[in-house]
Amino acid sequence: MIKKIILIAVNALLLIAFIVCLSLSASLTKALRSQQAAEAWTGQSEERFAQLSVFFPISHTFDNNSIRSLHNSLDEALLTVSLETTDDRKLYNDAWSAVVEVSIFNERSPVTARAIAVGGDFFFFHPLFLRSGGYFSQNDVMKDRVVLDEELAWRLFGSAHLEGFQIFINDRPFTIAGVISREKDHASSKAYTDGAGLFMSFEAAMELTDNMVTIRSYEIVMPDPITGFALNALTDAIPEKNTHIIENSNRFSLENTFATIRSFGERSMRGDSIEYPYWENAARYTEELLALLLALSLIFITFPIICFVVYTVKAIRFLIGRGKRTARRAIEKHDKRQYDKYMAKQGIEQADVEYKLSDILADNHELDDHEVDENYDTYSLDDIIREVNGDN
Repeated sequence: MIKKIILIAVNALLLIAFIVCLSLSASLTKALRSQQAAEAWTGQSEERFAQLSVFFPISHTFDNNSIRSLHNSLDEALLTVSLETTDDRKLYNDAWSAVVEVSIFNERSPVTARAIAVGGDFFFFHPLFLRSGGYFSQNDVMKDRVVLDEELAWRLFGSAHLEGFQIFINDRPFTIAGVISREKDHASSKAYTDGAGLFMSFEAAMELTDNMVTIRSYEIVMPDPITGFALNALTDAIPEKNTHIIENSNRFSLENTFATIRSFGERSMRGDSIEYPYWENAARYTEELLALLLALSLIFITFPIICFVVYTVKAIRFLIGRGKRTARRAIEKHDKRQYDKYMAKQGIEQADVEYKLSDILADNHELDDHEVDENYDTYSLDDIIREVNGDN
């Protein structure tokens, strides 16, 4: 009994651990908003869309001219599947970014910070929580607005409500459009290590650095009418070697998580010179966590499954045996009823049968007990009746 209680307790604990792993996995896949652009872009549409990211090595030059050329290539690829961008219908949305070091001045002491220079619809892919104000837009005529993170805002002004305030970046005036707080999820908190920072337009960063800034990451959400179409179209549009292209839409799927387990350890052995932005590092960190949780889930569920199979087989065998016994009893009862009916029809009393049968057995006095039993078993109902009636 104690063994059964221990077995039940162990299985219960393993099942609880399995459920916890599944819950953590589900929460991790929804924690990174930077990986959910395809779902947001699809909305209520029934069309299929895919989100993809491209990361360029330091030696590669990718700028605004490259973006225009890329758009032309993607438009041509979409035409092959009868999809065309019009003024009323935008088929895809994209953004690009780079990181630059800047010096920021206000009435206090100057501060050195890392600025993420962004182009396109960057804040669609990275909907950071606004503490005050708003984002700047790619449609702004003047490219002199910036978004500060909360840490930099408090360091410069001691407040997070700074919409409309002015700062100087590399001696050029900029207006604060808003203040954001960084992502609070575990992966992003681990991945972001740059400290206080801000976001500014890519064009402004180009002007501040005499066009020395090149795009390091590119993101897009676009139609994927056939599985793999978007990935192939983007790969063909960026033929340069050593770029790293990722399809974000299904990177946290079960299939990809198994692939992460198979390539565990190899992912860190990269020979390129790509510096991933913090949101990509957060996504890669999440992939590793999901792989670990999947491995633990398989370990936790294995023993309960084995126990379930073993006890299911035992239960099936028990039910089969019970069914056979029940059927045998039913057959015996049926035979007994048929026997009684036959005897009653013949007018033979049960006592006469038993008496005559004992005489038959007694006549075989030369047989030992074992042989008597065997001989007894060979008498049929007709034999007994004939003996009782005195027939030869």
